[in-house]
Amino acid sequence: MKLSKFPLVDLKNRYVSVRLKLTLVLILAAGIVVSIFGLTAMEHYQKQQAQLKLSYLDNYALEFNDQIERLSDSITYIFEAQTLLSQAESMQDLERYLNRQLPDLQWLMPIANGCTVFAIDNYACSVLDSPPPKELLEQVTLRSKPMRLIECFEVCHLWISLPIRTRNAEQGVLAFQLELADALINVTQRDDIELAIVDLDRPLYKSILLATNTQVLSQQWFDSAIEYRHHDNMEFKVEDKTIVGKLYPIKDSSNSTLKLVILKDWSEQVFLQTRFENQLTMLLLFTMALAIAIGLLLMRRPLSNLRYHTASLPTILENESYKPQNKLHLFNDEFDSLDHISIELANSFSEMRSSIAANTKVLEKMAMEDPLTELPNRTAFLKQLSEALEEAAKQGEELSLIYIDLDNFKTINDTLGHDFGDLLLVQVAKRIMRLSQFASSTFRLGGDEFTLLINQKDKDSVLGFAYSLAQEISRDITISGISMKVTLSIGIATAKQAEYEPQLLVKYADLAMYSSKRKGRNCCTHFDIELARQNDMVFTIENQFQNAMSNNELELYLQPQVSMQHQRVTGFELLLRWNHPTQGLMNPGQFLDTVESGRHILPLGYWVIDKSLALLEELTSKGYEELTIAFNISGRQFEDKHFAQKLISKFKTVNVGSNYLELEITESVAVQSYQQVKSQLNEIRAAGIRVAFDDFGKGFTSLSYLSNLACDKIKFDREFGHNAITSVSTQNIVLSMRTLMDTLDYEILVEGVETLEHANWLKKNGFDKVQGYFFGRPQTKQEALAFYQQCNEKGALLDKDGNVLHLHPLFKIPQSPSHSSHSS
Repeated sequence: MKLSKFPLVDLKNRYVSVRLKLTLVLILAAGIVVSIFGLTAMEHYQKQQAQLKLSYLDNYALEFNDQIERLSDSITYIFEAQTLLSQAESMQDLERYLNRQLPDLQWLMPIANGCTVFAIDNYACSVLDSPPPKELLEQVTLRSKPMRLIECFEVCHLWISLPIRTRNAEQGVLAFQLELADALINVTQRDDIELAIVDLDRPLYKSILLATNTQVLSQQWFDSAIEYRHHDNMEFKVEDKTIVGKLYPIKDSSNSTLKLVILKDWSEQVFLQTRFENQLTMLLLFTMALAIAIGLLLMRRPLSNLRYHTASLPTILENESYKPQNKLHLFNDEFDSLDHISIELANSFSEMRSSIAANTKVLEKMAMEDPLTELPNRTAFLKQLSEALEEAAKQGEELSLIYIDLDNFKTINDTLGHDFGDLLLVQVAKRIMRLSQFASSTFRLGGDEFTLLINQKDKDSVLGFAYSLAQEISRDITISGISMKVTLSIGIATAKQAEYEPQLLVKYADLAMYSSKRKGRNCCTHFDIELARQNDMVFTIENQFQNAMSNNELELYLQPQVSMQHQRVTGFELLLRWNHPTQGLMNPGQFLDTVESGRHILPLGYWVIDKSLALLEELTSKGYEELTIAFNISGRQFEDKHFAQKLISKFKTVNVGSNYLELEITESVAVQSYQQVKSQLNEIRAAGIRVAFDDFGKGFTSLSYLSNLACDKIKFDREFGHNAITSVSTQNIVLSMRTLMDTLDYEILVEGVETLEHANWLKKNGFDKVQGYFFGRPQTKQEALAFYQQCNEKGALLDKDGNVLHLHPLFKIPQSPSHSSHSS
């Protein structure tokens, strides 16, 4: 890509222009701000509209109730005054008085009927087929005050009743039936609004009992409202008009299903709201466009400078001088400073190029040469091997590889020191070089490993050369006054055997060399098919293990973990065994390393988890309590990022009672895979699963890591505690570590307890939880549970013969010489 062109986007070269980035950021920022403002304004306006709508409708409902109140008050006032004027002697006088005055009163008020009530079931009405409601008469008689009731059958009426007492102390009631149509009409006189009284229990076509208007348009309003009658707030369209409404309960109603429907034409307000939203949207878009235009204008000069520097800076790498921009500014900015730095960078690159050119040959030599022996190194070997095999394949020629490894070199290094070992490697390299005229090339791969490539020689000649080389090297070598003999283990393989594949040829020669070591060292071995078969044993285990899981050939043995203080079994560690169909019972050491490096280790881990949980459920069903079931998993299990979630999910499906599930991992896994292990262990412990670190003190201990990892138990390796019986320094370390673990609130379990002496020393020095052959070997599930039951029945720990183990603090702790002399 030519940088001078500056495209906005070039996906092939993963390039996005700063113009596009800044523009997109600006658009996004402006869009967010404008959207928040617009949504806030819109929401506020909509809330105001909703409040206004409810306020309108609520006011009309209140006014309807006021109309009812006024009708009631008017009737009460008129007839109470008339009654006082009449000075009626009896209820019959009141009846005659009402019959005379009722026609005149009907001119003043919408009275449809008037009744004189002597008793609840004894009354006289001007309209006989409309008697007053019984419930109203009962309420008036009970409360002795004016009462009202809205009653609806085919139409709705307002009944108003007045308690009466004559001069002769007769008591009765005057009841008046009033039309409600005028009350509804009076509410609608001031505004474009429609009212109706409906009965929600009636069918749709009979539910409207009284309405202010029955014109076609209004009737459509009411018909639509009836469809929404079970909604508190209505909103619907009628001939391009937006109608809003609401149902209100009616006071003093004879039936709770009677509701007052208020409908209003809300089209104008909807139009105003839509216009407001459109105007606000246009304003927000204009504001957003203006912000983008201003941003682009402000970015113009920085972008111009960026384009210049992007085009100019790469020329420094091409040994061209840098020319700053010919512009004068009143104040310097970052780009002016970048001009000065670029000039200094160009000068520095010029000096660096000359230095790089001078050192290139040295670097190339270092990359291909072993600095100790000055022989070509592994990199040179692999490069030359590939070239030689390619040429030999083309010509159909033979090529032999000799793989050399010094015998017991690690012991020499450990006993005489690495400096002595380096001098020894130099002497061996010199002897190999003296004889390597027979070989085309000699290499040191690293450590004590050497290789030689030999062209166009038969098998016997190459093997004879290898033996002469081994004989030459085995002569005495004297270094710093020390004379010794060095022997070699040599492996030989040919290109035709490996089908001219470099990696396969190295593998075959390496297998032949390890065969020499297995034969006793100091010999030569030429690769043959039998070595390949032995190596295929690894693949055989890998392939057979899949069937082992599906054919139930795998079994978990249980080794007891005990408390010496309480004399009881506290749990079991599950140990894997393979009932091989031809090899018999196999311990993990015979197959687990191969499985762990293969593809079956993760399914095996989940198989062990399932079996552990099944055992926990079995223990719970048998009533065994407070037992810990500990299982081991490979460190590779944590490569599954969902491992913790899967384990927890399985754990939650089982009933463990008061027993515990304990996950064991080696402390080396915890330290080496710290980040991927830490978070998953936190989840596992939070779910109620215990965590134990196995093999503590075996060489990987890092207390700074372990103190930050989620852990419940530390399992001391057998060697970490066993030597404390005879070594004072080891005692101090062990006891200090116990104090530290107690401070960190970690439970401690010591593994590998095999003698009474070891157990007594641990018990006397404050160690309680132990595990080892002295307290029980790994057994089948049936044998282990039977052993546990026997211990429970006798209330003590038992040996293999069923006898009670008696632990006594009989062990005398060895003391340091200084302590002994002080005591004496």
